[in-house]
Amino acid sequence: MSDPLTELHHALRGQHVRAVVEDLDDTGPEQLLTLQAHYGQVRSQVPVWQPFGFASSVPLDGAITHLIQVGSDPSDVIALPPANPAAARMGGLTAGESCQYDSVGQKIYLQDGKIVRVDAHQELLVSIGGQTVLDVTPDGVAITGKLTVTETIVAQGDVKGAGISLSTHTHSGVQTGSGTTGKPQ
Repeated sequence: MSDPLTELHHALRGQHVRAVVEDLDDTGPEQLLTLQAHYGQVRSQVPVWQPFGFASSVPLDGAITHLIQVGSDPSDVIALPPANPAAARMGGLTAGESCQYDSVGQKIYLQDGKIVRVDAHQELLVSIGGQTVLDVTPDGVAITGKLTVTETIVAQGDVKGAGISLSTHTHSGVQTGSGTTGKPQ
């Protein structure tokens, strides 16, 4: 007859296993993993329980996860969201700060309740209803739609409207006195 505490210890220990991620299927309604928990023990179609409102696809080379065997039953398993310690993890956060990042170092960084910082590798797109309204690249910023400014606009260079320069345009029909001129050219 075995010791009841030893049996309880083994039952609890069997509920949680670290596993190496071998494949990831993110095409369906839930993400599914193929894992190797112990040498030669491959599990496939293991669902990942990700937090609501967050989705990620971990780089496979070096990815690990924790496999939960519900009730220590190896036929009833779920995986926690996989991690990859070898990928570009964002570190150095202070208490209360958050960051969402990817493997090339892009991030959305919520800093100290004061700053929302977005670091994009090549381009930042903002879309509304499937239509891009803001496109930021190293070459410039494009806004599609009406722009309303309620304070002063300060420009370091020239400002053009409909192809007419604000600082170097000319007028036709210039008259002295209180007369008016023609449209800017």
